Amino acid sequence: MKIRITDLVLDCCPEYIDMGEYNDELATRIIDKVQVHLRAKNQSHRIRKVPRIFLIAAMLALAFGTVAFAIAEYTISLRKPSVDEELVSGFRYEEVVDGKVWNSQILTYPDAGMVFTFTCPEEMTHTPEFRCFWLPQEATEGITDEQGWTKRLFCDSGDIIPYCISTIDSISNGLQLVLSGNVSVVKEERLGDWELLEVTSDYSELIYPTYNRANYILLFQKTTGYLVMISGELDMETLEHIACEMEIRESGTPKVEHTGGPLIGTIDLGRG
Repeated sequence: MKIRITDLVLDCCPEYIDMGEYNDELATRIIDKVQVHLRAKNQSHRIRKVPRIFLIAAMLALAFGTVAFAIAEYTISLRKPSVDEELVSGFRYEEVVDGKVWNSQILTYPDAGMVFTFTCPEEMTHTPEFRCFWLPQEATEGITDEQGWTKRLFCDSGDIIPYCISTIDSISNGLQLVLSGNVSVVKEERLGDWELLEVTSDYSELIYPTYNRANYILLFQKTTGYLVMISGELDMETLEHIACEMEIRESGTPKVEHTGGPLIGTIDLGRG
């Protein structure tokens, strides 16, 4: 059944409406009230703009605060020592027992090809650990728990060192990690709060080269200072596969405290 819309609204809008006589005084009063209402409405709009400007200023302050927070992150910087530069050297300790440093010494690195330096807004309290869900071959060294968590996995096939995965637990302000040989940066990316560095080192020109070349992947979390390194004589694509199939978390192991100045150490791939 079809019903015309004009039939539905017939009672609401009668055809004949008595508008009455025009009243000049009534019309004037209505116009005056409308104008007063409009002026009040405009004033209320202007008043509401003040809180809006305040909110914008607050957002800007928050943005500046966020920038300040970002500056306070843990950072890693890298540099290649120049020919005219003095030998890379620094302080190193072997062990801390009852708050005392044992076997400390000053080390120099005449073959330094790259130096990684860290800044820390605050000292780490705990160290990281990892577990791998894929490896090109079984590790020959390293102990994992029942769920596979560990701090070091090492593979030695006899002819080459395919891979070594380890956490760096001595991250502190001013720490320098040295890589020998002719070092080249392959990739540098920011993945969320993780920074990924891929470098390769040519050792063939060193006086006593252990092998010709090794590849390195550094996974550095800028909000915690956690550093996990994957190195090996395997190609970079294989080491990337290891990195893509691993998980990193905070361990229950507290960071070792030290009382000396900025530390230095080497991250060159090697046996032992």
